[in-house]
Amino acid sequence: MEFQFERILLQVLMVLFPFVLYLVLVNGKVSDLRNKIMFGLTCAITIVLSLTFGVHLNPNKILDLRLIPLSLSFIYGGNIVGIIVSVFYIVIRLFIGGEGVPPAVFGVAVTSIIIYGRQKQFFSWTLKRKLIISMAFLSIASTLHYLIGSTLLGVSMTSNNIVLFCLFILVNAIIIWLLIYLIESQVEKMTLHKEIQNAEKFNVIGQLAASVAHEIRNPMTSIRGFMQILQSSSRLSSSEKEYTKICIEEVDRANSIIADYLALGKNHSNEKCKLDIISEIKQAVRSLSSFATLNNVQLNFTQRLPIYLIGNSSRVQQLFINLIKNGIEASNGNGEIDIEVTMDEKHVYISISDDGEGMSKETIENFGLPFYSTKEKGTGLGLMVSRQIIDEMSGSIDVTSTKGIGTLLRITFPRAKKQSAKQGA
Repeated sequence: MEFQFERILLQVLMVLFPFVLYLVLVNGKVSDLRNKIMFGLTCAITIVLSLTFGVHLNPNKILDLRLIPLSLSFIYGGNIVGIIVSVFYIVIRLFIGGEGVPPAVFGVAVTSIIIYGRQKQFFSWTLKRKLIISMAFLSIASTLHYLIGSTLLGVSMTSNNIVLFCLFILVNAIIIWLLIYLIESQVEKMTLHKEIQNAEKFNVIGQLAASVAHEIRNPMTSIRGFMQILQSSSRLSSSEKEYTKICIEEVDRANSIIADYLALGKNHSNEKCKLDIISEIKQAVRSLSSFATLNNVQLNFTQRLPIYLIGNSSRVQQLFINLIKNGIEASNGNGEIDIEVTMDEKHVYISISDDGEGMSKETIENFGLPFYSTKEKGTGLGLMVSRQIIDEMSGSIDVTSTKGIGTLLRITFPRAKKQSAKQGA
């Protein structure tokens, strides 16, 4: 009774090696177009190796691990990459030929249809749930795949074949668990590395702010005061008054930058209380209403029922003023900004969308980083402070943008526990 253990071990090696090599080459980045193409090529190569070193039950029936790269191509490569890999497999299987082509093609097509469009749902799960569901799905899919193929091709269910079937089902589950764990761990490692780099930048800026901001702000206040006195003088010509006005505006802009530096240098983590996010957003909208009118931008926010979270009122105001103001400026003098708040049992979700100029991929990646700004006179500190406030509140922000169409910001905060009756009164 020959179990072909060498072939089974080769199957495992031929599936693991390409994906491990891919993770080393791309350093855990699987999200951009270039790396998705590389991931698709990795899946295609893995399928070829899997078919080449398959275990032959008879001339028509081959046992292999093709469902693993096929599933991963949809999950991490996206629907387009998954479809291309599926078509590639079908072409290769037709080239190999034999009576096993129809059940093999049918099985891959059904698996692809089931996985199609499930990518977003997959990434919303925890790592534990990803692993459990992936193992269960591959176990069920491989079982049905082998049973249907064996029935149609008349493969005898000997004890040797039953052991091979069970072994391959187990190997499918173990390998998909291992690969998803490796990929997710590498992605998490890169995310943490990036967050550490950003935290170091924030720390340097905060120390700089604490040491120099106050010393700069004091003389700026004096300069502004004297400029206002000069502007009210009757001896100045209209052009000289205009120059004085510009000087005052630039001093105000400098003071605004210094205020942002001061905000970075201060720890607000202990200044939190329960607050109504709806009221805070309404206040921010009221503060920016005149600025929006001047720029011919309409602010849409109509929600009234209170939704509570834990935070600092002034910091939350600063957060929404920064984000909404950016949306107004991006609208180029015409457009709308829609603000919506939803919640579930544990989280509060806030979306701010505009129909402005949108952002490039590079701008999205650098969103909120120190000194990165697309504005001619911008410093990037406003968005940097915004990200700091979100972090203080244990929240997260997701940016989606398309050039020429607009930008959508999705902010997630932990929801505060329900109020007591006394608080509600």
